[in-house]
Amino acid sequence: MSLQRFLEGVEVPDEYMEFGKEITVTHTEVVPVSAEVYWTGFDDYFHLQDFVGMHENMTTIKGDGGVGTVIEFDFLGGRTQEELVQKDEDTKTWAIAMLGSNPLFTSYLATVKVDEDTSETAKVTMSIKGIVALQDYNKRKDHIAFTKYMLRNRINEIMAVISEKKGDILPFEFDVDCSFKTLWDMVSDWANVSWVMGATDVEIVPDYQANDLRRKVFFGSHFMEERHVQTIDHPASTTYEFGKNDTVGVLHYRGKLELIKLDETKTKVKYTSYFTPQPGADPKTTIKALMEPRFDWIQATFAEKRSLFSSCCLL
Repeated sequence: MSLQRFLEGVEVPDEYMEFGKEITVTHTEVVPVSAEVYWTGFDDYFHLQDFVGMHENMTTIKGDGGVGTVIEFDFLGGRTQEELVQKDEDTKTWAIAMLGSNPLFTSYLATVKVDEDTSETAKVTMSIKGIVALQDYNKRKDHIAFTKYMLRNRINEIMAVISEKKGDILPFEFDVDCSFKTLWDMVSDWANVSWVMGATDVEIVPDYQANDLRRKVFFGSHFMEERHVQTIDHPASTTYEFGKNDTVGVLHYRGKLELIKLDETKTKVKYTSYFTPQPGADPKTTIKALMEPRFDWIQATFAEKRSLFSSCCLL
């Protein structure tokens, strides 16, 4: 099941569908760090905006990263401007507003509110208030469904920002003697686990009520459950995540795999692990021990043999 097919089943309330009407979409998630730790993800406005993506060729119009800062970036064939309109340290509230409009929104205000849940967890609420610019009914419905789906992703993306800030990341990079298309056709398909070493089966687990697309990747009688974050074509990448895992020693994990075409027969693979360690655990050592054999297996398994003629041409 692709994300697009999943989104077709996401329920969008009728009152959201009136063209030109301002709507508010909200999601609340409990994250496995304290409110104080989660709030540190908003320390650097410029880095945060660059990290979350969809901000190509970002420039600063004004400001130093505090309230009133305006950035501009490429978006769907034009330039979009956003302003940081709130950063309240007391209430832990952060908000950005679009200036003007773009092809998707006539206006929008994105707000994040961080509250204490327990001493070790935070309750994070993200909301988007705006007017969708798409006049076509089906396209408008698809976009609202996608917005609902992405709210949790954005909340958890801050976890990755915090992981990077703390050095709780592991980057891997290797080349595969395989065409970009062959690899991308596999990794971009949420139901395809043929590129996962040892995987024997997969079960797609859609949860429309929770706007959640998951899968169970089976390794014999055991399985690992993963949540789909996003798959995009430019740059070609797929991202997934899972929660507490005692084997890996993490409270939260996000993996991002990116493919880069080097030539017709060679592809570069970049994989980055972002993680929140369990107290006393050493996830870096565990993740490295788990991932390196998998990447060696991918290199060996998917190396495409060149014809004798092609090999001779390279001499």
